Amino acid sequence: MSQISETFFPKVERKEFFPLLKSFGFFFFVLASWYALRPVRNEMAIEGGIFNLPYILLAIVIVMGLINPVYSWVISKIKKNRIVIYCYAFFIFNLIIFLVCWSLLGEQGRQWTGRAFYVWCNVYSFFVVSIFWVTVINYFSTEDAKRVFGVISAGGSLGAFFGSTTAKYFSSELCGKSTISDLGPISLIFFSISCLLIAIVLSRSLTSGSQGISKAENEEAIGGSSIEAFKNILKNIPVRLMALYILLWTGLSTIAWMISLTIIQDWSSDPCERTAFFAQIEQIVTPLTLIMQFFFTSYLLRTVGIVPILTLYGVFLLIAFGVYATYPTITAVLVLTVLIRVFEYGFNKPTRETIFTSLAKQDRYKSTVMMDTFVARTGDYLGGQSVTLLTVFGLAIGSIAFTALPVAVLLSFVGYKAAKSARL
Repeated sequence: MSQISETFFPKVERKEFFPLLKSFGFFFFVLASWYALRPVRNEMAIEGGIFNLPYILLAIVIVMGLINPVYSWVISKIKKNRIVIYCYAFFIFNLIIFLVCWSLLGEQGRQWTGRAFYVWCNVYSFFVVSIFWVTVINYFSTEDAKRVFGVISAGGSLGAFFGSTTAKYFSSELCGKSTISDLGPISLIFFSISCLLIAIVLSRSLTSGSQGISKAENEEAIGGSSIEAFKNILKNIPVRLMALYILLWTGLSTIAWMISLTIIQDWSSDPCERTAFFAQIEQIVTPLTLIMQFFFTSYLLRTVGIVPILTLYGVFLLIAFGVYATYPTITAVLVLTVLIRVFEYGFNKPTRETIFTSLAKQDRYKSTVMMDTFVARTGDYLGGQSVTLLTVFGLAIGSIAFTALPVAVLLSFVGYKAAKSARL
């Protein structure tokens, strides 16, 4: 029994217990903050028109491209142990601005605020999560990561469940009494702000750890230039391969998402029903992901390794596009979305972050954030634009799914090469 326990629950040293617990709670509140807003963002995507998404995604890419050099410049100047405080405080201030705009502006102003909110949500979600992982990968070593990142990810999954449950309450219990546009900013922004404030408090002790960082080093600035991340992606082979991997899977995920949104729109014209469906997906994904994170993530990282995990993403997307092309139903959307999301959060994300622990300091603080924000959003835009262009040329949704199949094969190949190039 003890051997089985150690296989699936790797031993945690006494000195690691409280940092692990705080990391668990830190991620819980970060994802609770985001997942309370996520179903509202998805509904706004449908109300704004599915095929307008590529233009919105372009706006997101531009914003990400502008923010990344600013982020790199700011963290080059501030102390390492202040990064979370400064960045999260900025996003809390943004949330307050949206709250004020929704409360004071008229109908026309709310429409533009809604569009801005959709763009901002995508920036917000990737930055707050990426900054969390920046903190964690600079605390735990690569070997520690293989043991504890699954458990830490489980904290995020529980937070996602908490946040999506909150969102589902507002969409199911209150929808019809007020509009979804009112529910998002007014009811859920307060919740998100509270979660971020708690996350800041929990992050304060994760300033030095097994990476060999002393207290004095945490008082130092990161250094480097504002374009350090851009340069490192071009010249560093492991970083470049990981960037290409992220670009491909986000592009393919966006294509799959737009196909699924079309199926959902055909299934129901009721905004409340669609929003509840989005929230229901989150609630199905969470317990399944938790099982993977608690019981299997650490075990597979330590035994199977990173190569099969990074390679499998393309295989799952290959299956998804094949099914969407031949069986485009709401059941297919539910099953495939759950499968891909569980794999992403249960295995692929912890694996990528484990690889990031082996990178140089500048890459850990800057390149990883750029990959999780600008590169990922560029992949979204390219995926969305591909769907739009193929639609212009007369291709139906099923045919578009077929055209994505070779790219899914390429993703598996790049994942294999990226895993092999990592120094683990």
